[in-house]
Amino acid sequence: MISTEIFTKWLEQFINFEREPKKDLLNLDKMRFYAERFGNPQNAYKTIHVAGSKGKGSVSTMISTCLSEAGFKTGLYTSPHVEDFRERVSLAGTFFSDDAYSKAYLEVMEVFEQIVAENPATDPTWFEIVTCLSFIIFRNEAVDYAVFEVGLGGRLDTTNIINPCVCAIMPIELEHCQYLGDTLAKIAFEKAGIIKHGVPFFCFEQNEEALQVFQKTADKQNAPMFYMPDLVESLEYKISLAGLQMSASYKKDSPVGSLFEKPLHTTLKLLDEVQAKNATLVAALVKYTEPSIPQHVIESGLSKAWLLGRFEVLRKEPLVVVDGAHTIASLSLSVSTFKKLIGEKEKGILVLACAEDKDVEHFAPLFERDFDCIYLTIPGSFKKSNLERLQKAFENYYAGKPHTLTISPDFHAIITDAYSKSTQNKKPLLIAGSFYLVGEAKKLIGQCSELLG
Repeated sequence: MISTEIFTKWLEQFINFEREPKKDLLNLDKMRFYAERFGNPQNAYKTIHVAGSKGKGSVSTMISTCLSEAGFKTGLYTSPHVEDFRERVSLAGTFFSDDAYSKAYLEVMEVFEQIVAENPATDPTWFEIVTCLSFIIFRNEAVDYAVFEVGLGGRLDTTNIINPCVCAIMPIELEHCQYLGDTLAKIAFEKAGIIKHGVPFFCFEQNEEALQVFQKTADKQNAPMFYMPDLVESLEYKISLAGLQMSASYKKDSPVGSLFEKPLHTTLKLLDEVQAKNATLVAALVKYTEPSIPQHVIESGLSKAWLLGRFEVLRKEPLVVVDGAHTIASLSLSVSTFKKLIGEKEKGILVLACAEDKDVEHFAPLFERDFDCIYLTIPGSFKKSNLERLQKAFENYYAGKPHTLTISPDFHAIITDAYSKSTQNKKPLLIAGSFYLVGEAKKLIGQCSELLG
């Protein structure tokens, strides 16, 4: 029996782009070669591909739970994981059996060791190996569908050797600029790389610069494009700790809207207010892909979707939230949702850490109005960061302002101190900026809760 611990330790010998990406090593020819060695398992089931700067993990999860609710055995490949490596390769968010993982681990280890022995210069990466793992588990477990979240970009991402029946592109922002380009158009070009000839794709609301790239690519690939602002007629939602209640209607004169007999109604466990828009895209994509699925089944599937670290409430009194949001737009939405839950007059405590490639100079103003106590740290020991740059950005912006800044690379101490202050002073706490920070916070707060009550 090969355990997850044994497999992940074995993985550590390979280059990990999540730790430190290197664009020049991205090569889909290598990925195709590896997949061929396993018999191209990615072709054994229907696939759905999801790219974007934010929201792709939530949308991938929602798609998988809707298909699962309809009776389709559905695999889900997402990243990063928060608590358990197996979160990356799951059965619509739940784990496969231990035997299923063990069998796939063994197959992956044996084949890649053979590949390296035959040609040491091949140099497989961590992400290429894990992507192959997902292909193999989904084949071995005979899934009907597999939903793949893009890891980085799209065009050269390891997942981009699949042949999807439909894909989705979520909002585009300036991110990973040293790898994807320094303009929205360049980044959109990389994301648009998942658009395949004749394959329909659903597009979230976009900046005009990015939208033009997607429309041009769709025309070139003869791929039907469904732009959500052109499909949705109305959307209403109400957020509370009980859930995100939403109601949406689609335009009846669209090829997607005509499939819905009535407005969409559901309550989401995913609280971030942008999830209401995400859900309208998911429902449209699923209904278009499998028109026979009843609307009430899609609504039920949406209500069951859950993903660790996406505006996750750890405590209600006082409110403690962890959120992996790490772009300007996603952090803005996180703050907006947080404020709706705590009320206009309340001020919160913030713990923020982020990877070194984030736009930290524009992060600082996002928290001025709603937080009076700000902690800055690093996102754990795994992800490379630049605390000096983050510190400089915040100290420059908050100079002369009444906010309290506490800065330290000791993320254990920062999280523990912030949580202690939150509980003792009954002040709401938001921990955001990185999924790696979220994972560390969940572990530490669990330990602190036992001590502080």
